[in-house]
Amino acid sequence: MIASRKTARLLLSFLPACVMLSACAAGDDSGTYAMPLAEAKAKIAGTKASYQTGSQTRSMRSAGAVADGLKVKLSNAGTFGSSCIVRFEEVDAENTRITPDCGDTGAATSDAAAQFFELEIAALVRQTLTGEPVDAQKLGKEMAAVVSQSLPQMQAEGFAANEEWVERQKEAAIQRAEDKKAGWAD
Repeated sequence: MIASRKTARLLLSFLPACVMLSACAAGDDSGTYAMPLAEAKAKIAGTKASYQTGSQTRSMRSAGAVADGLKVKLSNAGTFGSSCIVRFEEVDAENTRITPDCGDTGAATSDAAAQFFELEIAALVRQTLTGEPVDAQKLGKEMAAVVSQSLPQMQAEGFAANEEWVERQKEAAIQRAEDKKAGWAD
């Protein structure tokens, strides 16, 4: 139960998304924009976006080019941040597909957080390229769906960690008892 509360608090802290920037072409939920690749890359490379939601400010900024895209950094009032890659794919001369990639660790909690960041980045990319404001309600619903799908695995991981901790405590207690018998304990 404690693990699920901590997980829920962690995941809820990622609910806000970032906004504020310039406008341009039309985008959709598939991440395809009516814009040449070089223009899309240049706009995202110049991105520094943020917005306030509740008591949190979420921010995204470009952190330089990497082999297959651009690195972006997300921060939350300096308390938690993440680096992700924005990948670009030329669909044709006038259209570009943009895909945020924040990694896949195989751990439900980490992967849910990565999916949150990917949703935020996709919303900010859309804001940057189209001028469409981030729909915080829609983003919150998408994030809630991620939590809903991930929660059973996150709980299992949390309880497994607790079982491991209990096992380590038992082993330490046995070692202390043996040390005491051997005259090593205080």
